[in-house]
Amino acid sequence: MKVPHWIRLVVAMALVAASAAGCSKSAQTYLERGNAELEKGNVDAAVLEYRNAVSKDAMFAPARVKLAEAYLRQGNVAGALSESVRAADLLPNDVDAQLKAATLLLVARRAEDAKARAEKALAVNPTNVDALVLRANAMAGLTDLDGALEEIQHALRLEPRSSFQAQLGMIQAARGNPLEAEAAFRQAVASAPKSVTARVALGQFFWSGGRLADAERTFQEALAIDPANVLANRALAVFYLRSERAPEAETYLKAVVEASGVIEARMALVDYYVGLKRPAEALAVLEKLSADPRYWAIARARIADIQYAEGKTAEAFRIADEVLSKHPTLVGGRIVRGRLLLAEGRMEDALKDALEAVKLDPKNAEGQFLLGSVYDGKRDLDGAAKAFAEVLKVNPRAAEAQLRLAMIEMQRNSLPSAAQFAQQAATLQPGNLDAQLVLARILLARGDLDRASTITAGLVQSAPGEAHVQNQAGMLALAKGDRAGAREAFEKALSLNDRLTEPLTGLVALDLEAKKPAEARARVERRLQKTPDSSLALALAGRTWAATGDPVKGEEFLRRAIDADSANLDAYALLGGLLLAQGKPDLAVSEFDRLAARQPWSVGAPTMAATILQAQGKDVEARRRFEAIVETNPHAAVAANNLAWIYASRGENLDKALQLAQAAKAVKPDHPDVNDTLGFVYIKKQLASLAITPLRMAAEKVPGNPTFQYHLGLAYAQTGDKAAAREALGRALKLKPDFEGAEDARQVLRTLG
Repeated sequence: MKVPHWIRLVVAMALVAASAAGCSKSAQTYLERGNAELEKGNVDAAVLEYRNAVSKDAMFAPARVKLAEAYLRQGNVAGALSESVRAADLLPNDVDAQLKAATLLLVARRAEDAKARAEKALAVNPTNVDALVLRANAMAGLTDLDGALEEIQHALRLEPRSSFQAQLGMIQAARGNPLEAEAAFRQAVASAPKSVTARVALGQFFWSGGRLADAERTFQEALAIDPANVLANRALAVFYLRSERAPEAETYLKAVVEASGVIEARMALVDYYVGLKRPAEALAVLEKLSADPRYWAIARARIADIQYAEGKTAEAFRIADEVLSKHPTLVGGRIVRGRLLLAEGRMEDALKDALEAVKLDPKNAEGQFLLGSVYDGKRDLDGAAKAFAEVLKVNPRAAEAQLRLAMIEMQRNSLPSAAQFAQQAATLQPGNLDAQLVLARILLARGDLDRASTITAGLVQSAPGEAHVQNQAGMLALAKGDRAGAREAFEKALSLNDRLTEPLTGLVALDLEAKKPAEARARVERRLQKTPDSSLALALAGRTWAATGDPVKGEEFLRRAIDADSANLDAYALLGGLLLAQGKPDLAVSEFDRLAARQPWSVGAPTMAATILQAQGKDVEARRRFEAIVETNPHAAVAANNLAWIYASRGENLDKALQLAQAAKAVKPDHPDVNDTLGFVYIKKQLASLAITPLRMAAEKVPGNPTFQYHLGLAYAQTGDKAAAREALGRALKLKPDFEGAEDARQVLRTLG
């Protein structure tokens, strides 16, 4: 007889329940032992007991709750998150369990999951204010700022806590409402005048808005409430360090050490002393720390780092080897020795330590950075890029990793280097493929086709399987008018690396020139199937569809490109040009205004509206709008760049124009329009020597732009380099004899003789 499925399921569940009942006693025993160890402060021993409990009974929720707590005390956030989520699954009606899981999920930036947990808690208790605040924070993480605002206001109506007011301030700031944000932060302080947390939050708000004096005063007020408070001391220390007032930070760093005693605070003090070139004091802290058996290995490893920097190589290696002989699985030890080996040029040995460090802890940012550095040193750019990308996953604000990735992209010929650096690299290392590529690209941009041809031919012969070499060959062929050769080289480049945008753009341009719109679209469609969210690919699609008679579809692609990357200047310019070409600028501005009203936190729509107004010549209105955008969002690169241009072109507010241009450059360091704007501002401020580098970058990136060449010529003329000025100005006039500024270019040429 066939047994019904539901009967088998019931029997299976009964067997599981019987098994759990049979082992619950031993699981309970382990739980009690863990609790006893935790009470005595033996966190590591408690973790072992709790793990034994859950191994005996995987469904024993109390043990998972305590294991999560113990992991947090160890600083093992990942382990705490995993156990909290499991405990919450086992306790669906336990509000506290759901909230603990939601909190850790938010820390891990899993906003959607955190929101779901908060909603489970609210299903049990709809008026739980902590659950409402967690859901608000999750909504903010999902960019649903209107929903987040509604939730936090609901929580405040139920219970007007100071901390909730501070949360309201953060949400208002994120929505781009600085006045409302400040009012909320001030209300938080007013409702709890003795709250250090509220005052620190207000100080951070002032700091983020550039109000440094207000920020410092508020942090000091917080410290006056509780001089030993870790949060207030840490806030002041970081404030002084980032404000280039490092000597003033020492007092507060020491106070954090004294108040918390945690190793992270001590290591921060060590880093501080090392940064100020006070190694003796750093070593004193580490020697004291190494007296604690728990931290001996970490402290000794850092001592090895400092000894190497002091030129004591043998001693540094001795200490590193000693640490790893006693603790072979210590990630920090592997990283330190790997760095020493890398500095000594022992690449293979360094790679072994780097790989082992990453194997032991894939999410260790320092280990991934070491691995990237070793691969970079070995000229394995793919490996280096992957490792540095892993660093950014762990710490998106790791500036050094961003810099190294930018350098790799430059070496890949994605971001051209400045001419003098490329020439120097090529001279010192004539066999360096990356240096030769950059040099060839710059020579091509300057119109020196003979030298560019010589270098490119050598590259094709020595590295025919390198996609960037083939792309360079295609660009050179295109500049010479050899369209068949350009097409062949671009095709080869894509066969070697089908994710590159530049050779694809070249092929699309050739297709359009040959009046083959279907082939051009097909190429772009194939790319979008592989990278549907690529802003560069979407912008190319917008250009292609607009050029092939479908402006509506082109507009759709360009909007998607802007959504994918709000700093994509090309997409903004293309979309603005497309709307203007259709003769609907006013309608376009109205549409973007409506979009901005629906998405008040976004800078994309208001920036596009202002850009169209600027293209119409309505500089006064465009200026007003750009000023409003950068006031609420100083990192809005497009608005900052365009406003800087408006100021500079009128010769007004040049100091502010420079500040804006530099802000745009920080966000988009290699974009030609940004570099051109920055260079133009420098020219207006009579700082031509500073203008040359960004203007070269712009001209090299887009060699066919006469305005870029014109500005570069003006900069050379200001510095007295007549030959270079004549060359650049002549190239501008050759590219387009009637470009805006052509008459002035001719006038400058006449003065140069």
